[in-house]
Amino acid sequence: MKTAVLILPGVLDISLGITLDVMNTANRLCVLADRPPLFDITLAGSGRRRERSGSGLEVGPLARMADLPPPELLLLPGANRPSRSELEGWLATREVVKAMDRAGGWLGAGSEVAASCVSTFALAQAGLLDGRVATTSWWLAPWFRERFPRVDLDMARMVVRDGAISTAGAALAQADLMLAMVARHGSDELARRCARFLMLDHRVSQSQYAIASHLVCQTPTLQRADRWLQTHLGEPVTLALLAEALHMTPRTLSRHFASAVGMSPIQYVQKLRVERATQLLETGRASIESVAAQVGYADASMLRKLLRRERGMTPHGIRPRSRRASAASAADPDRRRDDGHAHAHATPDAPCEPGTSR
Repeated sequence: MKTAVLILPGVLDISLGITLDVMNTANRLCVLADRPPLFDITLAGSGRRRERSGSGLEVGPLARMADLPPPELLLLPGANRPSRSELEGWLATREVVKAMDRAGGWLGAGSEVAASCVSTFALAQAGLLDGRVATTSWWLAPWFRERFPRVDLDMARMVVRDGAISTAGAALAQADLMLAMVARHGSDELARRCARFLMLDHRVSQSQYAIASHLVCQTPTLQRADRWLQTHLGEPVTLALLAEALHMTPRTLSRHFASAVGMSPIQYVQKLRVERATQLLETGRASIESVAAQVGYADASMLRKLLRRERGMTPHGIRPRSRRASAASAADPDRRRDDGHAHAHATPDAPCEPGTSR
């Protein structure tokens, strides 16, 4: 399929590299299976023959978008614009504005478009996401909601597809986006093989990566809410109690949370508790019951459910492997003796696995 990779000013090096590596891997696997390559790749720009990446590397030569027919697939890797002021300036550049005008024309002509990271802002600014469901970098979500109220922002999923447009989160989410493209236009099996060759994990949600407190850092009201919650996290917390502490009505407080971070105050409390519990499990040896009590849950089963939902892991899986092994060994004296016996008889020449050598 004819595929154009749009190189915008400051393109994120890792995002561009992942884009090309996944497509080239898919193409090689197709050839090995006596099939034609899946992607016919062209690097394109809005006018310049070469662009500078976010780290200053030169990328090119680039084909001019104006000289290309509409491709079947247009890919927009992210760009290295981490702050709001940098992103504002980037969105206003002539190159980005021209490229989005051309992208809109291609979309209307039947092209499929896929973007990640701050490139989702470029699509939204051009009006291409109006009335659609989309996602973006998790830490930019509050600003995205404020700036583009006509876009239905879904921050639960790693990749969101709405019709001919697919969007993904930050930086390495480009890998998830590209595997989704391989699966859609090639096959699920081809995408799985690409993932195995490149050692990429299958991820479906951004929620486990989001730092809850960072989502409210630009909103004074929610900053005060966060400070109060961090102090009282181990205590029973209700919407009424939090609203009273902030001298607001529950309804007004709920509206602040919904508009800024897209969740209710109680959902935010749950995220804070999951983050605190995860930290305690990763760094300490306390039981899950003790950790649950420290973050405000009398019943550890509730914390277990939240950890599975938010982190996709059990409490046992969150602990570092060394602590899991230590806990298992302490609980099983016979295992300690067996492990010691095995280590005493191990030799440097023993193979790692049957049929392999060191």
